[in-house]
Amino acid sequence: MAPRHSTRFLLLTTLLCVGFSLLCALLLHGAPDRTAGASVVPVGWAWGAAAFGAAWTSRRTPVGLPVLLLAAAAVRIPLVGSPPLLSDDLFRYLWEGTVLAAGGNPFLESPASLPGLDDALRAHVNHPGLTSIYPPLALGWFRLLHLLGGSPWLAQACTASLDLVTVLALALMLRGTGASVWPAWLYALHPVPALESAAGAHLDVVAVALTAAAVLAWQRGRPGPAVLGVVAGAGVKLFPVLLLPVMFTRQAWRREVAGLLIAGVAMVVLLWPVLDAGPALVASMHTYWSSWSFNGLVYPLLAPVLGPYTRPVLAGAGVTAVGWGWWRYREPVGTWAVAGAAFVLLSPTVHPWYLLWVLVPSLMRRRWGWAAASVALLGSYGVLLGYDPGTDQWQVPAWLPWITWGPALAFLAVEALLRRHVKQPTAPSGPPAAPANVRHR
Repeated sequence: MAPRHSTRFLLLTTLLCVGFSLLCALLLHGAPDRTAGASVVPVGWAWGAAAFGAAWTSRRTPVGLPVLLLAAAAVRIPLVGSPPLLSDDLFRYLWEGTVLAAGGNPFLESPASLPGLDDALRAHVNHPGLTSIYPPLALGWFRLLHLLGGSPWLAQACTASLDLVTVLALALMLRGTGASVWPAWLYALHPVPALESAAGAHLDVVAVALTAAAVLAWQRGRPGPAVLGVVAGAGVKLFPVLLLPVMFTRQAWRREVAGLLIAGVAMVVLLWPVLDAGPALVASMHTYWSSWSFNGLVYPLLAPVLGPYTRPVLAGAGVTAVGWGWWRYREPVGTWAVAGAAFVLLSPTVHPWYLLWVLVPSLMRRRWGWAAASVALLGSYGVLLGYDPGTDQWQVPAWLPWITWGPALAFLAVEALLRRHVKQPTAPSGPPAAPANVRHR
């Protein structure tokens, strides 16, 4: 394709992605209830195809970072302010920020136990009988959202803005290795991160942004900020703590320990106001661990056979996979990719926003399989067709795994087969290279 035609096609596919984002926003604004929110699924699938077209074309069309960030913002802006019908988790975030601002403890006081404290918001919080499950920096994020006004659109705008950090980190990492930035384009225009940041305002977006920035710092030979970023990410969602063991190097252990200590003190300060909850700090997390399940791949296959042992067995398999990733790669990108894949494949619960944990590291390694699988797994929002507003529950239809995991596994298999025949580089990997004018002390 000629450069001029490549530029035009990139512009066309990017505009298509913006158009699909706008259509999703219009569908959400016009939906009478959560059941109608499932209408975004076919739009999301078409959107994913357009994003792949743009990413493929970007390989032949050199474009600056400002244009990339502008394109990423353009597909997120239409979704800001849309009703959170796909997931109502952001109401829980705003509620816990309200409780903290009022001097309460969300680990001791569930929404159901606090009538009279912003009842309009409380009515939208899911599972009102459960207390908080979130780490300390997440609580700080909730408090910040409350201080800024505590509105859903604000939470969406702030989360979408942080998602641009992930776009930028991906682009800078790839440029630092001399590689094409097409994976950054794919993430920038991909429907899953756009929907989960600008519409869902999910915490995972915040944690992934911090983790991506930390890995970029590690790649650039800045171990202290890298460790600090990973701990900050773990302070929002616990997952990034799995990367810590491979971030310590003999040459820079003092800086890494300093970053770890600074982050640890910050976490304690943030958690201090709620420490009086004691064992209640993990009560709702135990409930989630022991009883939640939705759209898992392996769990529904093993549960009829292993019964109550299924979750411990899957957890053990996940720990083994992460240990193998530490041994195999000894660097954060490969380790993150293995841990993210194990999490998504083995977890009893797989919501679309969970896919960010494998999508980002796979794109850092210039792999497209999980990006395609994520588009397919967006179909799990089809469960909303069976949503019952009276009970706030849904019935999972028998066809759901076939339209989600079926094509997702097919995409992953095709990519694996192609990689066997055409060996592709998977940079960035290996130990961080410090700039020539910087010496580790």
